[in-house]
Amino acid sequence: MFRVCERVVVLINDIEKIDNLIKKGVEFANEHKKRLEVLFVHEAPTFSLPDYFFSSHSKKAKLDRDRVESKIKEDIHKIDSDIKTLLFIVEGTTLDTVLSHAKGSTEILFITSYEKKTTQKLLKKTPYSYLILKNSSFTHNHILMPVELDDSTKDDIKLIKDIFPKSSIEIVHDYRYRIPYTEVDIVPVVSHLDREIHQETRANERDIFESYKKEFNIQGDFIEEKESLNIDLLNYIESRETDLIVIHHQEELMFSPSVTFNLLDKVSSNFLILNR
Repeated sequence: MFRVCERVVVLINDIEKIDNLIKKGVEFANEHKKRLEVLFVHEAPTFSLPDYFFSSHSKKAKLDRDRVESKIKEDIHKIDSDIKTLLFIVEGTTLDTVLSHAKGSTEILFITSYEKKTTQKLLKKTPYSYLILKNSSFTHNHILMPVELDDSTKDDIKLIKDIFPKSSIEIVHDYRYRIPYTEVDIVPVVSHLDREIHQETRANERDIFESYKKEFNIQGDFIEEKESLNIDLLNYIESRETDLIVIHHQEELMFSPSVTFNLLDKVSSNFLILNR
C-alpha cells in the first residue's frame, strides 16, 4: 500500500509561521514514528525576514544561519526535547530547493503554510504530497474528501483512514466531473440528449458512490446541481464544519490545477494534497 509519509519534512519560508509548522511536524513525525526533517528556505523577495536574522557585520545583508538555526532548534526543543531532527537552511527558490531536497523520494510529505504563488508552483511542478496549514487548528477530527470515483479513490480513502485513524471521514462527489468540460458549465441542461446523458451518468455514479460509503463505513453526500460545477462544490465545502480537506491533485477531471487552486484560495480549512 502507498505510504504518503515515509519522510516528513517541515518546509518553512515565513519565520512568523514557524511555531505552527513545527508543532504539526513534531506531532506528525511522532505519531507515524518518522524522523523529522526541517527545511528552512529563505527566498527573497517573496518572503522577508526580520533584521535580527541577518548579519550586522556585512555591508550587504547576509542571512545569519546560526540565528535561524537557533530559533528553529529552540522551538523544537520546547515541544519535544527528545525528537530526532535533521535541519537544513537554504537560500534560493523554494521550488528548486524542494526538488533537490526530495530527490530520490516519492513517499514524502511536506508540511508547509499557504502562499498562493509558491504553493501553486510546488503543486504544478513537483510530484510530492503537501499538508498545507491555512489556520492554527491542529485537530483533524473532521475530514472531507471530494472524490473522483476512479481507480485511485479506494486507495485514497484507505490511505486517509490509515493516516488519521481516529478522524471522522466524509466523502463528496459531483457526477458532472464525468461529463465533458464543455457541457458542465452550462446550467440548466437543455437538450433531450443532454438530459439523458446526465441522468444516466448521475445514476451510475450514485450507485458507485453509495457502494464506497458502505464498503468503508463512512458518511458522504452526492451533490445535486444547483449552479455551475465548481460553484456547487465550493458552496458545499463552505457549508461543512471541516478541519481538513483532502484532494488528490491531478491534471484532469475533478481536481485539475484550476479547481484545486480555486479551493485553496477560497477555503480557510487546512488541506492535504495527495500528488502522486
